[in-house]
Amino acid sequence: MTVKHQSRKLVATLSLCALVVGAFLCIPRRNPPAPPREPATPADQEAHRDVSLAPSSTDPASASRAPLPTAERTLVDPASDRPATDAATFAQIIDHLCELSGRTASLAQDDEIEAAQRLDQEAQALMQEAMTRFPDAGERALGVVVEMPDTADSGARAAGDNIRLGVLNVVLAADFARRQETFEKHRERSRLDALTGAVLEVMPIGSHTAEMGDRLLHRHPYLQPEHEPMVLDLLGLAADGVFPRDIATRLLLTLWENLRKSGARSSDELSRLALVMMDDSDPSRVVAACRQLLSDARYRDLVLAWLRERQDRQLAGAIAQLAGRELPAADAVAILRELSSMLDHTRGTFLAVGARAPDVVADAYREQLAAGTHPDLRRELVMGVGLLPGGRGAEITKLALEHDPSVEVRIQAMFALTVQGDANAAESAIERLLDDPVVADSPTHLEAIVLALQNLEHEDVNALARLGARLQSMALPPRVRRSLAAMMARSLPSAGR
Repeated sequence: MTVKHQSRKLVATLSLCALVVGAFLCIPRRNPPAPPREPATPADQEAHRDVSLAPSSTDPASASRAPLPTAERTLVDPASDRPATDAATFAQIIDHLCELSGRTASLAQDDEIEAAQRLDQEAQALMQEAMTRFPDAGERALGVVVEMPDTADSGARAAGDNIRLGVLNVVLAADFARRQETFEKHRERSRLDALTGAVLEVMPIGSHTAEMGDRLLHRHPYLQPEHEPMVLDLLGLAADGVFPRDIATRLLLTLWENLRKSGARSSDELSRLALVMMDDSDPSRVVAACRQLLSDARYRDLVLAWLRERQDRQLAGAIAQLAGRELPAADAVAILRELSSMLDHTRGTFLAVGARAPDVVADAYREQLAAGTHPDLRRELVMGVGLLPGGRGAEITKLALEHDPSVEVRIQAMFALTVQGDANAAESAIERLLDDPVVADSPTHLEAIVLALQNLEHEDVNALARLGARLQSMALPPRVRRSLAAMMARSLPSAGR
């Protein structure tokens, strides 16, 4: 195993710092190279359409049901009589964990394997000390989160803020797990419920608290019947436009699943509740209701017929995203097929299914190819599995390039190959497409191929030179010709002289 491969493995396996990086962190190298371009796709030629029902940020000041001001909150157990110095010591531990996490990530990226391992061991020991010394570590960590300034765009946060949020997320998750273990052993959940309630209470403060709560509670067993009023209140804030709808919907679905698993509500009771909610004016409740009913085979056809009749593309997009991420893969693909006529962009949804079950998506493409129907759906299925690394993606893209009668599907397969990193296969696919008069005589198709070449800029300059020279001899629109010339000048300095 090479040193570089060892460093990648280290970043993936460091028990504390990898969790921090995974939660919020993106640390650049000390001397970063020019950032690679995002893989180009045909969707880059279209105006981006957001199918989410959620606003990207919150504005709690405008919420009529906004939570109490931070000063009025009680995030630490009021019965605690610990001296004030304990709180300062906890803050010092968080500061030290942040420092260690940042240094460990930097060392790992610089291939300093042994040094990074030593720092990670130190961080693990310090984390254990914090959990041992502070039974209320979760409330203390949540208090620090609340005091942090909110930045609506998580991508715009400073690296230091992302590190701190990541560390606090790890501390909170560890305290949740500890309290869940206590409940499972002793059937006493008062402290677990209290921490869950505290997280729900602070979620409307800003985007950082909303995202933190989503990470801590979604798909976890912590939400229980006593938290239902708070979850419904978040849905109300989402209806007013001051809380992210997607997060509120996920919390409601998590609550319902927990109620079903605990026996607090039966599947039939939840389905009846969802049927009533489908007529609600709040889109968050409607999305949650549809998702609940789609998971039950008895109601699936009813919901799909209702969605087709309603023809609400935004709602259909939100349902498709949930289905792609959460339903069994075969059910998700079947539902996406039914909704495909109402979805403007589904490739991300099929990619989510493909990442979980590539064979299901691959089989769905083969079935559609054999039937010779729905080329738009075939195109999205090819993208859904074609972008995945490994043999399955390559197999489907090759099948599409050789046998699919739709030019649009073959172009999509070509895009997938340019992202896979196999420059030879990508060049061969592009040459084959350019040999087709339907492609060669179409400005739109030629523009798509020039766009795909961006994915080869940092892969194989010789392939780029050969393909670029051939394209320059074709009837490109002036704007596309300028884009191609700029790309070649950028990657092939001699082309710019």
